Amino acid sequence: MLRLDMNLVFTIINLLIWYVIIRKFLFKPINNVISKREEAIQARYAEAQRLQEEAESEKKKCSESQSRIEEEKARVMADAQESARAEYNNMMEDARKKADQIVEASRKEAELEKEKIVGRAEQEIRSMIMDAAVKAMQNSQQNGNLYDQFLTKAGETTHAEHK
Repeated sequence: MLRLDMNLVFTIINLLIWYVIIRKFLFKPINNVISKREEAIQARYAEAQRLQEEAESEKKKCSESQSRIEEEKARVMADAQESARAEYNNMMEDARKKADQIVEASRKEAELEKEKIVGRAEQEIRSMIMDAAVKAMQNSQQNGNLYDQFLTKAGETTHAEHK
């Protein structure tokens, strides 16, 4: 059988005392440090989780803001293009009106010039007709004188023959 010896009892008591001392002075502080670190890690993890959620929220806000900006940009561009088209159409209409005015003024000027040219041509023609009429009258007077001379000579000849 087993014999119980005093050394064995002292060793067991000694071990139990060491166990209590180690547990109280070594394991408790270590467990406290470990639990504090776990709490700190949990707090950091919770903070990281909160920051990640905040970042997600900000990212969503930024995306929404960017989509609104894109919509606004598209609307502004459409308005600018429409405004530019309207301005272009106005400029083209003004240019057409000015071109029509220039064409009309040129047509009127051409009509006036034509009338001046026709008037000068009529004056020249009248002048030529007058010159021709004057020359014709002068010729007719000369012809009349020649005719009178012819008649006078013819009458003298006939008169001389009858005598």
